[in-house]
Amino acid sequence: MRTVELNLTSEDMITIAASIGTWDKLWDAIGYLSTWNLSYPVVNIFKDRDNDLVAVYFKDGDRMYTIGAVWHDDHYGYHS
Repeated sequence: MRTVELNLTSEDMITIAASIGTWDKLWDAIGYLSTWNLSYPVVNIFKDRDNDLVAVYFKDGDRMYTIGAVWHDDHYGYHS
């Protein structure tokens, strides 16, 4: 089981979706970050910069891994 903490306001979501021109790609990025490597039981997802997202993965209270979803004009790329 995983706990996903989505630290985005509705205003953040609307702003990002308007800027990238689609809700689908934003939700796809959130879905990818939410389900990446389920061996880490907690993930916190944050807005970073204009259209980018950062996911921080935890196990036993320790930060284990960080991935950024970086907007590249027409798609998100994932970088650790």
